[in-house]
Amino acid sequence: MGISGKTVKPKVYIALGISGAFQHATAMKDSAMIIAVNKDPKAPIFQIAHYGIVGDLFKVAPALTAAVRAEKG
Repeated sequence: MGISGKTVKPKVYIALGISGAFQHATAMKDSAMIIAVNKDPKAPIFQIAHYGIVGDLFKVAPALTAAVRAEKG
């Protein structure tokens, strides 16, 4: 449970530029798939992420968006 007392359990959770502070990670850890993007390779979010990308979110996010759009056709 996060600091707000709420947890979420989405099918896909995309963490853009989120370090993964303990409270946040606790609230998100039960998501079916966690994709994390952070420029710090040691960010705690990578410990719970199913997929992690080390990079600038302002460069990675547009590429992810384009890939999803291309996949949808």
